Amino acid sequence: MSSSPSPFRRSEEIGETNPLLNGAEAEEDEDESGRPLVQRQISPAWQFWNHPPFKKQVRFNNITDTRSFSQITDEDEQDGESILPISNGGGNGQVKIHKHHHRPLYQRYGQWAMYLILIFVGIVIGAIFSRELWRRNDKLDDGPMVPPVWTLPPPTGLPRNEAYLIQASNGAVASEDKTCSELGLSILRDKNGSAVDAAITTTLCIGLLNAFSSGIGGGGFMVIRIPENHNHTSSSASSDLVDELIDKGEEKVIAIDFRETSPAKSEKEMYGEKRAGRVAAQVGGLAVGVPGELRGLELAHQMYGKLPWEEVVMPVAKLARGWKVSRELARRLRVFGQFMLSSPTWSAVYAPRGPLLVEGDFVQRINYGKTLEIIAREGAQAFYHGDIAESSIKTIGSAGGIMGLDDLKGYKARAYPAIHSRFMGKEVYTTDVPSSGGILLAFLRLLEPFNIPLTGGLKNPLNVHRMLEGMKFAFGARSEITDPAPQFGGNLTRFKEFYEGGWADEKRGMIDDNKTHPIEYYGLQHDTPIDHGTTHLSVLDQWGGGASVTSTVNLIWGSHLMDPKTGIIFNDEQDDFAVPGAADAFGLWPSPWNYPQPGKRPLSSTSASILLTPRTSDSPSSIYAIIGGSGGSRIFPSILQVLLNLFSGMDISESIEAYRVHNQIVPPLTTVEVGPDGSPEELIRDLESRGQEIGEFDVNIGISEVQAIVVDNGTIWAASDSRKNGVAAGY
Repeated sequence: MSSSPSPFRRSEEIGETNPLLNGAEAEEDEDESGRPLVQRQISPAWQFWNHPPFKKQVRFNNITDTRSFSQITDEDEQDGESILPISNGGGNGQVKIHKHHHRPLYQRYGQWAMYLILIFVGIVIGAIFSRELWRRNDKLDDGPMVPPVWTLPPPTGLPRNEAYLIQASNGAVASEDKTCSELGLSILRDKNGSAVDAAITTTLCIGLLNAFSSGIGGGGFMVIRIPENHNHTSSSASSDLVDELIDKGEEKVIAIDFRETSPAKSEKEMYGEKRAGRVAAQVGGLAVGVPGELRGLELAHQMYGKLPWEEVVMPVAKLARGWKVSRELARRLRVFGQFMLSSPTWSAVYAPRGPLLVEGDFVQRINYGKTLEIIAREGAQAFYHGDIAESSIKTIGSAGGIMGLDDLKGYKARAYPAIHSRFMGKEVYTTDVPSSGGILLAFLRLLEPFNIPLTGGLKNPLNVHRMLEGMKFAFGARSEITDPAPQFGGNLTRFKEFYEGGWADEKRGMIDDNKTHPIEYYGLQHDTPIDHGTTHLSVLDQWGGGASVTSTVNLIWGSHLMDPKTGIIFNDEQDDFAVPGAADAFGLWPSPWNYPQPGKRPLSSTSASILLTPRTSDSPSSIYAIIGGSGGSRIFPSILQVLLNLFSGMDISESIEAYRVHNQIVPPLTTVEVGPDGSPEELIRDLESRGQEIGEFDVNIGISEVQAIVVDNGTIWAASDSRKNGVAAGY
């Protein structure tokens, strides 16, 4: 029987390509049996990759096979010896190859030793470059380091977005999107609607166009002002509702809490390390709180709506059939939208042709528009009962959620007289706990005796330092906030003390003009979660009515969960609850008042507000300003800085566009916005001399935005924050 060619037979072709068999400098000899020997040229010492332990030699029948470690198979390593067929000149044979028995230890373990050396070198280098970070962390005892400005980008020097100051005489809408501001204005101007009517349309519009911020799958807070001697509701029951809330002779300024609530099956430990984990509170079905936006808008409409519900909702349903991607939406898609590419539901909207949409592209939310049409015809009830509700529960449940139909059916928005306090001669009305409106009032009371607007405003470094120190005390108070319902343990007396009692006077006396203090000095008792993905809008109508609305889905695009049938994007508001059992990066333990419980509303940073010029014997009260903001924990500090700028003589656009500073105690860092004109070196040097540690970031990142309307001597001025490419509208 003829022998078949061996796979190891030498050929000219193999000799040209295989240096083992035919090296350029190789010399051939024969051993005693006549078999050819190949001797390789020895590489220079500096070519360490050609020497052990990177390359090892396996010898079989006096023929050296030089192979790198990557060429030795697992079977080679497992067998002490093996049989390979070899051929020389057409003969067949088998030669026994011995491996492990004759390899020196340095060949067998040298590779791993080298890996360990490289790892050690990496650790040393990392330790050297992180010395400064660890030095900053010394003040935090044994807590791990938190990056100074998280992931905020450094100043780029790029031009700022265009800012617009709108002048009007009858009414105005200030939102984060020009299209939505104009759509809301059409309700005021063209349909003779009230501030609440326009606010409903504008809020739903933002939830459609900027779904990364808000939507009917989320919740929030609002403050409405109903003018004296005006009643635009057609229902006597609605009038009775207002009369039940407001005592005769009191200002008709009402706060509405439509914050999401935790589902009935929620448990205190549900996001602990031994359960679902913290990420489950941010992405997926378990992150979704019971949405409240539509119930809140519905309640406001009952109190101060003039137009039929369908007439204020349907314009947004029609807009869902198609519009052009704005610059802000395009930016959010580019930065945060990669998850959509792996989801047919999301990509059908935001990446219909493969790549994510960019500015100027045509975008549609057809299913969402159909959902809004049903809600327009049937009212908010359609969201909480029937087909839409069942589809929502199915979508949330399929993604691991625990919400049930009873959760939706049982949701109720809460209305109450807005809390208020006086500042610089104006009465400031805002929302109560679990929002941070009361903290804003307390902060204003703390600062008022410093007369900041009359002593150079925030251009005076000493005033900035005092404000930053007051801000730290405000964040200390904020760590005590919780749902005020009795079953959740909230101390209503304590909450009122912040903005009505002696808290402001006490903390003002603790501010040192020349230094800062350790974390515990400012009263920070517990770690508090940070909310994101928020929108704010302000509306003023021709009768002096107003609406200040802050709505949110929390993180950008909420829970990343969209109902494929209805197009509803659901919040991840459960992430605003504390997780028991573990301290945060600074050693702060989570607030026991902010753990998840069935029906509970989590802590919020929002502070929607309306400022009134108080009535006198000669004139009734009137709206001075409608203001609010977005941006998580930066919301109430941003609102306060805008108000200080306004009372210092700036117009409302200048007040909003001015650079801001921020310090929330942890991390112990003051962040400063920087624009194309460069760092405020004088301010930074002064603050550093007083003990403030400074971090700079680019103003155009859009991390916190304010929308506001001001009435000055009968002229209306409206402005939206350029940080989010907002544009107001008026007539």
